[in-house]
Amino acid sequence: MEKSKLAPYLGDKPNKISSLPVAEIFKDPICNELNLKLIAGFQGTNRKIYTADINRPGLALTGYLEYFANDRIQVMGNTEINYLRKLTSSNVEARLVSIFSFEVPAFLLSRGLEPPQVFLDVCNRHGVPVIQSTLSTDQVISRVILYLAEKFSPKATIHGTAVDCFGVGVLLVGKSGVGKSETALELVERGHRLVGDDVIVLKKAIEEAIIMEPNPEFEHYMHIRGIGMVDVFAVYGAGHIRRKKELGLIVELVETKRRGAIDNLDELLKGWPNENLLDVKIPFLRIPVGPGRNTAVIVESAALKCRLKELGIDIDKVFAEKSIGRMLNNS
Repeated sequence: MEKSKLAPYLGDKPNKISSLPVAEIFKDPICNELNLKLIAGFQGTNRKIYTADINRPGLALTGYLEYFANDRIQVMGNTEINYLRKLTSSNVEARLVSIFSFEVPAFLLSRGLEPPQVFLDVCNRHGVPVIQSTLSTDQVISRVILYLAEKFSPKATIHGTAVDCFGVGVLLVGKSGVGKSETALELVERGHRLVGDDVIVLKKAIEEAIIMEPNPEFEHYMHIRGIGMVDVFAVYGAGHIRRKKELGLIVELVETKRRGAIDNLDELLKGWPNENLLDVKIPFLRIPVGPGRNTAVIVESAALKCRLKELGIDIDKVFAEKSIGRMLNNS
């Protein structure tokens, strides 16, 4: 198997958590966003969530447990709560005891709904957290899934510099001293935005996208050889930084003497090569750097071409078709 071109720049092996304690939710800003309140099962907050999916336990509450998805948060709305209210206390207890023969992380109630007291008593007895949110069921489901998807997504770090160039998230990689930070600083001077310098955190999001974020310890700081640290936020303002950006293009800066950059039209017509990063294919270019080459302008052009490709416009193919048509007309 061909070695990844990004291997020299990647940090530790990409990691992915296998479980998340329920208590972690209450330490995260999403707790305030969903207006969460723990109303029962206080001793069970160390129970583990094993997937980013959620489950509506309607069938389980009727006693059908053959395909019960017990390893995820159980979201309950008006339908489930009203159904429980129509049952006798003994029936509610019996159904819950059957459900608790499985390991259930927690119940999450939407709309500030109050379940029957017997429900809370049984959950307290078995140590199963019951969490209440004031948001609608749809809002709870969508936000919790997005939150858990981010938590369970694969993550990696890479040595490089990330910028938002014409709306395209560009990751600059290359050997130490090749000019990544200097190129990014010139791009900032030209009106683009810095995402991060030196160490970039990569997170795989839903819909096969990779999100770039700065190392929290450095954020909007850049290290420029010869002058030291530059605070982009203080020098250029908030409009020249952003905290995260979807990765759209990887550019490896290489010395002009190094082979491997795409230099001729025949190779370009085959399409831009892709590089596999966190199991997502990202356009990858090698750009030679050296005296007389304005790397920032070249990166801008690459970002614009990437934008056009996303819109279905391939400049190289258009140029080739015109050239071939011209040759045919002259023959």
